[in-house]
Amino acid sequence: MNVPELRFKGFKQEWDFCSVGDFYYFKNGLNKGKEFFGYGTPIVNFTDVFNNRGLTSDILKGRVSLSKKEISSFEVKKGDIFFTRTSETLEEIGYPSVMLDESNDTVFSGFVLRGRAINEDPLSDLFKKYVFFTNDFRKEMIRKSSMTTRALTSGTSIKKMEFYFPENKMEQEKIGIFHSIIDKEIIFITTRIKLLKQVKAASLQSMFPQEGETVPKVRFKGFEGEWEEKSFSALYKKSIIKNDLTFGTDKIISVANMYYLTNVNVSDLEYLKTYNIMKLGDIAFEGNKSKRFLHGRFVENTIGDGIVSHVFVVFHPISAEHDINYWKYAINNENIMRNVLIRCTKSSTMMTDLVVDDFLKETILVPTYAEQQKIGAYFRNLDRQISLQTQRLEKLKQIKAACLDKMFV
Repeated sequence: MNVPELRFKGFKQEWDFCSVGDFYYFKNGLNKGKEFFGYGTPIVNFTDVFNNRGLTSDILKGRVSLSKKEISSFEVKKGDIFFTRTSETLEEIGYPSVMLDESNDTVFSGFVLRGRAINEDPLSDLFKKYVFFTNDFRKEMIRKSSMTTRALTSGTSIKKMEFYFPENKMEQEKIGIFHSIIDKEIIFITTRIKLLKQVKAASLQSMFPQEGETVPKVRFKGFEGEWEEKSFSALYKKSIIKNDLTFGTDKIISVANMYYLTNVNVSDLEYLKTYNIMKLGDIAFEGNKSKRFLHGRFVENTIGDGIVSHVFVVFHPISAEHDINYWKYAINNENIMRNVLIRCTKSSTMMTDLVVDDFLKETILVPTYAEQQKIGAYFRNLDRQISLQTQRLEKLKQIKAACLDKMFV
C-alpha cells in the first residue's frame, strides 16, 4: 500500500502518486549584470534556496535594480517552490525551498528554478517544504540531473520526477508542522552552539594577558596582582620515555584530535618500541601548519596515558602547582603561543619543527594555582556545554532524517 510507515492517528487513505509536472510549471530565473545588484528589489538567490527549505521576506538580503516589466515577469508569490539549478556536485543539485509568505515586488535569480501551481495547489506550503527533500526524491533528482563541469537540472527534468502525497491537506499540515518544529529546535541549538563558541573565543583573549600586559582584562573575583613570568624549563621537561610494549595499538593517541586511534594495523609490534609514552597532562608539539595555527601548536593529553609516534616531541609538567585543565587552553592558545613558536620553530614545506632548547628558554605569564583552577574549570565547563549541545544537535538531525524517511512514501 502507498502509505508511510509512520502516520498521525486518524489518517488511513492511500497517498496519491504523481509527477511534479502534473501540478506545477517551471520558469528560469533572472539574469542581470553585476552592476544592477546591491540595491533595489528583493531577490531570491541561490544561497537562500540552498540553505533554507522555507523562505520568508525578512531573510532575503539580496537586492537588484529592475524595471516594472522585469519585476512582473520574474515575480515571486506565496507557495512558489524553488530548486537550485546548478551545483559543483550531483549530491547538492536541486535543493528545494518554498516561499512561505506574501512577498511584494520580489524576484528570483537565474541560478534557481521557480515552480508554480498550474491550477489549485494540491500541496500545503509546509508539506511542500519537505516532500521534495526526502531521500527518495533526492535520489531521483540526482539520477535525472546531468553532470559536465557542473551538475545541472532543469524545469523539464523536474517535471518528470515523481512523488507521493496525501490528498487530505490536514494530514499534510500535521506533517509539515511536525517537521517545522524539529527544524526550529535545530536552528535554536545551532545558534546556541555558535554563541557558546563566540563566548569561548572572546574568553580565550580576555582571560589571558595580551602581549605587553601582565594581567588579563577579565578576571574572577578575588584574584589580583600580576601574573608571574616563568620559563618553560621551569614548567616542563622533555620526556624521553619510550614504550616498552606496556602500551599496545589500542593506546596510540592521535595528537591532532586527542583520541585513541582504532583499527591500527602494525606489521611488527616491536615497532611500537619506537613510540614515545605520553601521559595524562603531557603536551606534544604538532607541527602541521593551518590557518589557525601558522607555526604549529602544542596539544595537551586530556584522555589518559598512551603512546605517540616518535615524530612528536613530548614534554612532561614538573611544577607541583599545575592545573591540567588550565594548561589545556593556555598551551594551545594562539594569542599566547604565536610569538613563542615564531622564535623556537624552524619552517619546512608543510610542517614546522620545534627547537627544544629554544622552546625551554622561552617564557610565559602564569597565574597562581588557585586562579589556574578557576580558569581551567571555566573553560572545561564551556567545552562541556558545547559538546552536550552538539550531541543534542546530532541526535535531532538523526531524528529528522529518520522521520523524513518514515513519514513520507
